[in-house]
Amino acid sequence: MKFYFYPTTESTFKKEASGHYVRTIIFNVLTGEIEQSFVRKVSSVWQQTCKNNIATDQRVKALNKKNHEIYSWVVTAEKSFSLPSFTEFGQL
Repeated sequence: MKFYFYPTTESTFKKEASGHYVRTIIFNVLTGEIEQSFVRKVSSVWQQTCKNNIATDQRVKALNKKNHEIYSWVVTAEKSFSLPSFTEFGQL
């Protein structure tokens, strides 16, 4: 399973997420389909790493770990779906 985040740095992601929303899509690389999409409100700065915070969500934990890519990004509104330019986490 690969994780992609925007903003791409841990500290910036956490800072921008606080008080906003994090949208996540779960993409199955074998079928080429988005299996799930969800958004969650972030009320305070995450104490865990971004990857750990997303990976421990029940919707992500239930996946086959080899066939999925997880994309998460900060949005200012719950219904926003604007896609940023992603970089694989830890590859910068």
